[in-house]
Amino acid sequence: EYKLSDGQSLYLVVKTNGTKFFRYDFTFEKKRKSMSFGIYPDISLAEARSLKDKAKELLKQNINPIVEKNSSNNTDDINTFKNTAEKWLLRMKNDWVDNTFIKVVNVLENHAYPYVGNKAIKDITRTDILNIIDRMNKKGLFGSAEKLISNINRIYKFAVTYNYVEHNIVADIDKKNVIISTRHNHYPAITNEDDVKELINDIQSFEDLFKADITTIIALKLAPLVTLRPFNLCSLEWSEINFEKEFIEISADKMKMNNDFILPLSKQAISILMDIEKFKSSSKFIFPSATTNLKSISENTLNHALHKMGYKGKHTSHGFRAMFSTNCHENIKSHGLFSDIIESCLAHAELNSVKAAYNRESKFKYFEEKKHLMQWWADWIDNLKNTA
Repeated sequence: EYKLSDGQSLYLVVKTNGTKFFRYDFTFEKKRKSMSFGIYPDISLAEARSLKDKAKELLKQNINPIVEKNSSNNTDDINTFKNTAEKWLLRMKNDWVDNTFIKVVNVLENHAYPYVGNKAIKDITRTDILNIIDRMNKKGLFGSAEKLISNINRIYKFAVTYNYVEHNIVADIDKKNVIISTRHNHYPAITNEDDVKELINDIQSFEDLFKADITTIIALKLAPLVTLRPFNLCSLEWSEINFEKEFIEISADKMKMNNDFILPLSKQAISILMDIEKFKSSSKFIFPSATTNLKSISENTLNHALHKMGYKGKHTSHGFRAMFSTNCHENIKSHGLFSDIIESCLAHAELNSVKAAYNRESKFKYFEEKKHLMQWWADWIDNLKNTA
C-alpha cells in the first residue's frame, strides 16, 4: 500500500488489491483527523480537489467536515453495487464449493469493486460495465471477463427481484459480441488452471515425444516462466542475462514500449538458463537458429512446437503472457501484489493517467516486488506439475 500526494494534505491511497481512494488529512480542535472522498475513478481528481476545498471552507467556520459529511450524505440506506453483490453472494455461498466461491469474490474485488463498488447500483450505466470488461480485455483476462459479466448479470437479476433496481442493464449488453469479438483480436491463450497444468506437463514431455533442436526444447521450457513478448524471448542474448543478480535486462531499442526493461528471474528460470549454457555456441543468442548462429529462433519455431503438441488454435507463444496475467490477477490474495506489479512484469505502459503523472518510469521500479511475483509464479507452475 502506498500514497500519491496531490499537495495540501490531499492524496490518493493505492491498496495492495488495486483499489484507489482519495483521503484528506486536517486538524480540528487541535486533533489530527482524516476523511475519505471516495473511490477513484468514481471520484475524479478534480472532484476530490473540490471536496477538499469545501472541507477547508467548513474548517474556517470551525465546522468538522466529517460530521457535516455524515449528516448531509448518509449512505446507509443506499444499495451500492458492492453491498448488493455481497447480499447475493451470501445467498449463493452454499451453492458453490469453497474454491469457486473464493474465485468469484476475488474477481469482483479485483475488477468490479474498485470502479463501481461504492456507486449506487441504480446509478450504474451500461458504459460502466463495459469499461470494466474493456479493462480486463486489455489485460488478456478474457475468461475472467466472461465469468464476471455473467455474475454481474446474476447480481442484477437479484437486484431486480428485491426492487433495488427496476431494470437489469446487463440484459441489454450483447455479451457474446463483447467477449468473443475481443477474443478474436487477441492471441489464443490457455488460462484455466486445469488446462495450464496439462500444457505445462506436455511441455515437460516434449523432448521425449518429438524430435527437436535443444534450443527449441529449452526455449519452450523457459517460455511459461518469463513474461517476455515472443520476439524478446526468442532473441535473448547472453549479454542480457545477469546470472549474479538474477535478472534479464533488455535495452529500449528492443522493447515494444521503447523503455529499458528489467525482469527478475525465478530460481527455476535461472536453472533452465544454466542448462542451456552447457550447449553455448559462438552465437550471441541464447536460442540460435538451427541453420545459422547469426540469427535467433523465431516466434514461429515455438508456435510450431505447440502445434505439434495439439495446441493449434488454442495457445501460442504469446499466450504465455495472458496465462501469467490471468492467473496472477486471479490470485492476488495469494501473492499479495497489486495489478501494477503484474503489468510491470509484462512491460506494459502505465494506463492510469493520474498515476502516470506521479510515477516516472525506471527500469528498476518495483524490482523487489517483481522478483517476489516471478518466484511465486514459478512455484505456482511447479505446484501444478507436482499435483496428480
